[in-house]
Amino acid sequence: MKANGSVLKGVFAVVVLGAGLYGAYALVSRTEMAMPPLLRPAPGPRLFMSMEGFRFSQSEDGRVAWRVRARNADLYESKEARLKDLEITFTTPDNKEAALIGELGVLDTVSGNGSITRVNHEVRVVSSDGYLLTTNSLFWKARERQVVTPDQFKLLGTEIYLEGKGMSANVDMRTIVVNSNVKAVLQE
Repeated sequence: MKANGSVLKGVFAVVVLGAGLYGAYALVSRTEMAMPPLLRPAPGPRLFMSMEGFRFSQSEDGRVAWRVRARNADLYESKEARLKDLEITFTTPDNKEAALIGELGVLDTVSGNGSITRVNHEVRVVSSDGYLLTTNSLFWKARERQVVTPDQFKLLGTEIYLEGKGMSANVDMRTIVVNSNVKAVLQE
């Protein structure tokens, strides 16, 4: 009789446990559950990778048209790179260069477009022809090889000093359009 009582208690326990599990499953499967805020991913772009010593380049017709070097980079799933202490160097077909230099930048790794903003030091463009442009922010369009700033800027070359507010130029500084407050000094 004792053995039958133990078996009966075991069967009863399995039935109760099964009924409890089924009831829990039925309750949970019909209920929409929200993830607690603490466990949800942060809104906005999702960081894919952080690295030191970032390098990126774009080639055209078998030659490097432009390249980026940065001390640090955060790469996001959206194909955006946020860069620190960066230099972007454009090379012309006749091997002249223009380097965009700054502390903080954003690069779209698909189009190559981006921006550089001032933190402690001015954003600079230095060309192999001897031109130096300084400003607070700079936006570039890689395919058009064009830089743009809405800010005050100064441009110094061997034969010219130019300043103004807002400008666009091709990266080799051969064509410059100034929006306003233009001051120029030509030197011989």
